[in-house]
Amino acid sequence: MPFPRRFIAWTGGVLAAGLSIPALPTASAAEGSRTLPPVVELGAGSTPASPSSSREVLADLLQQMETLQTEMRNLRGQVETQANEIERLKTRQRELLADIDRRVGELERRGAAAASPEASPGGNAAPVASPDSAREQQDYNAAFALMKQGSYDRAAKSFGDFLAKYPQSALRDNARYWLGEAYYVSRNFRKALVEFDKLLSDYPKSAKAPDALLKTGYCHYELGEWAKARDSFNQAMSRYPGTPTAKSAEQRLAKMKKEKH
Repeated sequence: MPFPRRFIAWTGGVLAAGLSIPALPTASAAEGSRTLPPVVELGAGSTPASPSSSREVLADLLQQMETLQTEMRNLRGQVETQANEIERLKTRQRELLADIDRRVGELERRGAAAASPEASPGGNAAPVASPDSAREQQDYNAAFALMKQGSYDRAAKSFGDFLAKYPQSALRDNARYWLGEAYYVSRNFRKALVEFDKLLSDYPKSAKAPDALLKTGYCHYELGEWAKARDSFNQAMSRYPGTPTAKSAEQRLAKMKKEKH
């Protein structure tokens, strides 16, 4: 049975209308188009960084390098300062040891003369040694042995005990000097000054007087008392010209001048 013309016309219109309507995206596709970021391809086709951004990065790196170099210079300066201070202390230590060695050698050369009567403050012969002079000498030698061993605190105590125990000893000026020396090498300069001044006051003609005068200058130097140090060194040079004491005083004065003290 043939279709009516009206039905055929209606069917054709529907088909034509269907073909003219665009396809709508599904829900999932629409949602994906909203959430997914755009794809950026890297590589040869990527966009290079801007020149201004590159300059900022380079400037930041240069600033960091300059900061590190400054810190390195500061650290190097601190190391050099510490090295100079260590060298100064080593030099001072060598001077102290050389000074002690010289005096020890002097005492050893004198040998038994250390126990013999020495000049009194007035220049007269000292009294004859007491019967216990052997014990006195033994105590003196024990205190001096502590000095040679570097036990300066014990040596100072032993020499102090010696001076208290033997008020009439012919070795008192020597003991007084080494007591001051024990304080000096221990860097107790105030106490050392007291002992050296006592020696110079009580025994001005002692064989230890030149060294005691020189050491007063050294003590004042270490304490930063430059005027008193210069006075002591000048006295040592004028009182004992041509001696090792005068030479040492002259050298220290030259050092003070170089240091602008």
